[in-house]
Amino acid sequence: MEQHLEDEISLKELLQKLGAIVSYLLSQWMIIVLVSALGAGIGFYKAYSTKPLYPARITFVAEEAKSGGSLASLAGQFGVDLGGGSSGGSIFAGENLLLFIKSEGLIRETLLTPYDSATRITLADKFAEFEEFQKAWKKNEKIGAVNFSSFTSDNLPRKEDSLLQVIVTSVTKSLTVTRTDKKASFVEVKIISKDERWSKTFVERLVATATQLYIISKTKVKAENVALLQKRADSLGALLNSTTYTAAASQQILVDANPALRTAPVNAEISTRQKMMLATIFGEVVKNLELAKFSLSQETPVIQIVDRSYLPLKKEKPSKLIYLLAGGFIAGFLTVLFLLARRWYKNIMVS
Repeated sequence: MEQHLEDEISLKELLQKLGAIVSYLLSQWMIIVLVSALGAGIGFYKAYSTKPLYPARITFVAEEAKSGGSLASLAGQFGVDLGGGSSGGSIFAGENLLLFIKSEGLIRETLLTPYDSATRITLADKFAEFEEFQKAWKKNEKIGAVNFSSFTSDNLPRKEDSLLQVIVTSVTKSLTVTRTDKKASFVEVKIISKDERWSKTFVERLVATATQLYIISKTKVKAENVALLQKRADSLGALLNSTTYTAAASQQILVDANPALRTAPVNAEISTRQKMMLATIFGEVVKNLELAKFSLSQETPVIQIVDRSYLPLKKEKPSKLIYLLAGGFIAGFLTVLFLLARRWYKNIMVS
């Protein structure tokens, strides 16, 4: 019975304390409302003054053709190895592609390409401009004005190289490379920046640079084989033409020669034999060349753009209403905590 009374007294005291707190806060309603209104205004201004962001994306798929089978068997008859298929470990296989497109080297090379045809500035210069890096660099006496348009990724001076690394780091944070579906081979590259045109240009240039390097790496050996065979065919073709003229001249001399001379037909016979031999070799080289070209076309991957962003890009900007409500709530909540802390401190000092 005594324990029950103590519990009732404790609950009554708790309710009295809560009532006192509510009464105190109600007495301070003007302060709470004013500070909440101020916080709401700050939140609204923050959303209003924030510059919009422009996301640009491009989706593509890489289709790799595989050579082999009857083509490889046919080429083998002529002594040409076309490679029975694509080898594993492709740079576009698995997660390699995602890491490749986000690699620092590829981003650097893309940033040093021209922003447009009307000006000489690069994508790196434009990014540094709207991110206000240029303004900060000009104020620094050790850095001053910076222009990347006069350099390539291989001949950057130390200062420009270090500043470009700052830009690359900033770009990498807003760049995402993902597969739209784990079971599909579609890849989406997305970049977000404060400049609409820059976002679209950069993401398209990045994918174009990546696919160009990919195609070169996939077809390098076979392209060199085609070039070698083409050079040999051109050389043999020129030599065959020269030998044909020589053989014709020898035949003309044979017509006018004394029939009693037994050595007269020798030169004509040698020239004719050389011509036939060169013609046979030239024919085989041309066959190999055509097979190598066909193999190269089969091995060249097809990069198909599935979807891309078009101007005008969709803006991403904070909602004024959400920021207004959030600012008012946070300011009001902090004000209530401050008032309660001050009241508690005063009670402690009085007691």
